[in-house]
Amino acid sequence: MLKIEHLKKRFGNQTVLDDINLEIDKGQITCIIGQSGSGKTVLFRHIIGLIFPDGGRILLDNEVISSPNTTPAEFSKFRKRFGILFQGAALFDSMNVGENLAFPLREHTSMTEAQINKVIGESLEMVGLKEEFKTKMPSELSGGMRSRVGLARALVMKPEIMLYDEPTSALDPIMTDKINDLILSLREKL
Repeated sequence: MLKIEHLKKRFGNQTVLDDINLEIDKGQITCIIGQSGSGKTVLFRHIIGLIFPDGGRILLDNEVISSPNTTPAEFSKFRKRFGILFQGAALFDSMNVGENLAFPLREHTSMTEAQINKVIGESLEMVGLKEEFKTKMPSELSGGMRSRVGLARALVMKPEIMLYDEPTSALDPIMTDKINDLILSLREKL
């Protein structure tokens, strides 16, 4: 369970998060909806440890993972439990699809290249892409394909919790429905 208690964040004179409380149970899908500039992405960045609160705390399975006293080094042990699909997929433009998917595995595991290739193939299959996509560059992919590759990259580490930051914001309505259906089917499978 992910629990946010009395979260507060200010940037200079501007209060962005003011006493935010939220509880998300295992298997639950929760959407954070609000106007542009209302703090959705700031909340998201707190959950994944990119920034830390001025007040309050975040707990994962009743263990504090983020508070005003948390350091990035302390949070790093929790980061692997999260899979993240950023808006626009946030792929590395200088790496092909296979290299993008291999990156977290090479950085955070001791897998062999054969094991990495197997996980990449499985992850691509889960999001409905063929293994031949491994050699394509992000610039060669449509928006929907980039979202699928970003989702596959989030899945390679087999996260417990998936977070999506507007994964369909730049897609047409048909592709938006396909990505939303994919997210729901992966929740059921995983």
